[in-house]
Amino acid sequence: VISLGEGQEPVALKAINAGIVNGTWVLLQNCELGLGLMNEMESLINKLKGGMDPNFRLFITALPNPEFPLGLLQMCSKVTNDPPAGLRAGLLRSYTPGVMVDQDRLERVDTP
Repeated sequence: VISLGEGQEPVALKAINAGIVNGTWVLLQNCELGLGLMNEMESLINKLKGGMDPNFRLFITALPNPEFPLGLLQMCSKVTNDPPAGLRAGLLRSYTPGVMVDQDRLERVDTP
């Protein structure tokens, strides 16, 4: 888990490269703060696609940003998390089991 911002791009690239080789999962948080890396990410993934371990997964989280690279968004499976309306609905969602994204839900997503 790497939170982008303030020079974390080299750390993120190191984690991605290790994940590609070892088949581990990598989570990059706050990607709207690392738009430079996100602009390079599409070409990096396409370049390394053939040599990736099949268990490698890259997850990114970001707030909406008009400068976020459209090509990267188009090649990803997207999950949105809209907050429920109202305090009561928010509390109920927090304590309701099964709201999280799990492996079964990810496998049901149609990908090209």
